[in-house]
Amino acid sequence: MYYVMYNQAEEVICKDIDEVTSNLINDWKLYGFSESEQLASSLLHECKYY
Repeated sequence: MYYVMYNQAEEVICKDIDEVTSNLINDWKLYGFSESEQLASSLLHECKYY
C-alpha cells in the first residue's frame, strides 16, 4: 500500500504504515492511499496543487 502524505513544506509517498503513523504524530496530513504506485504518484502530483 502506498500512502500520500503532506505537511507545509513537502509531500511524500510512504510504503510503511509505521512511517505513516509517525508522520501523523508529527503533524503531517494523509492525502490519499492506493495499492498502485502509479496512482499514488498521480495523487502526489495533485497534492502539490491542492
